[in-house]
Amino acid sequence: MKRFQNRAAESSLSLPVSAIVCILIWLAAGLVSQKLWIPLLLTGFSTYLIAELNNRNALLRIRSRMMSCVFLWLATMQATITISWQTITIQALMGICTFLLLFCYRDKTEVPSIFCMALTISIGSIIWAPFLYFLPVIFILLCTPLYAMSFKAVSAIIMGLILPHWALIPYFVYKENVDWLKDHYKLLYDGSVFFDYSSTTIGQVAYYAILLILMLIGWTHFVRTAYKDKLKTRNLYDVIIALSVFFAVITPLVPLYANYTLAMFTIAVCPLAAHYFSLTTTKLTNIVFIATIVIIAIISIMAIYTPYFKIPIL
Repeated sequence: MKRFQNRAAESSLSLPVSAIVCILIWLAAGLVSQKLWIPLLLTGFSTYLIAELNNRNALLRIRSRMMSCVFLWLATMQATITISWQTITIQALMGICTFLLLFCYRDKTEVPSIFCMALTISIGSIIWAPFLYFLPVIFILLCTPLYAMSFKAVSAIIMGLILPHWALIPYFVYKENVDWLKDHYKLLYDGSVFFDYSSTTIGQVAYYAILLILMLIGWTHFVRTAYKDKLKTRNLYDVIIALSVFFAVITPLVPLYANYTLAMFTIAVCPLAAHYFSLTTTKLTNIVFIATIVIIAIISIMAIYTPYFKIPIL
């Protein structure tokens, strides 16, 4: 029996309808008045990446745009709570890294993709220095379960990491502003960011709770039904689960960076949530699907028209 969630998952109208509704919410959130065109375009680019992530890797066993829809809902909710071009850019770069990462599955000749990943992380670190801490996670995942690590891959990572700074350092030397680089990368060893909840808002907590619940539900569902997927798909979901767990753990540890980690967490959660919504058919899962949409809509509207979700928890 096909329920509302299954019809929504398989319908070609789901993504256009979701896009229209989300744009209306962006307009209400100040798309024109606050000139949020760049964040909106970057969100659209990330939505495309999520769609391609599914198309290239067949992460869902049916033809569905649910992954893109889930990302649009969550990204729009995130935008109503807190938004900046920096966090949206890091989210887009995270999407690029995830796309390239899964593309390397059991292929040690995909050195260009690994180089581009390292280059993307290096560029991201210029915007937000702690993005560099994502590199060891990529390194581990390339070793297992992707089995794509090689000596050439290590060389590609080093070259990709260094290349943007070869261009950046001479520029700052010319401008006699080398201190900017030193101050910028001090964030990499700033221990004061741990467990500092002084600026954590109710909206951030609510958004983290939704992502965490979707991750746990999607993870549980995937583990129970993994035997129905191909070996490659199971290994790719192992990568996605590892990324989700990493961001689920790191977000409460460094709450001062929550806007960035939640943006990246969103990318990792989408495949798990979409797998659950698209491939389940029970009455309970249908209720969860509808409740998720309603909760996201209510929080998004409240975040626009009330200051409640911007109040610090402490």
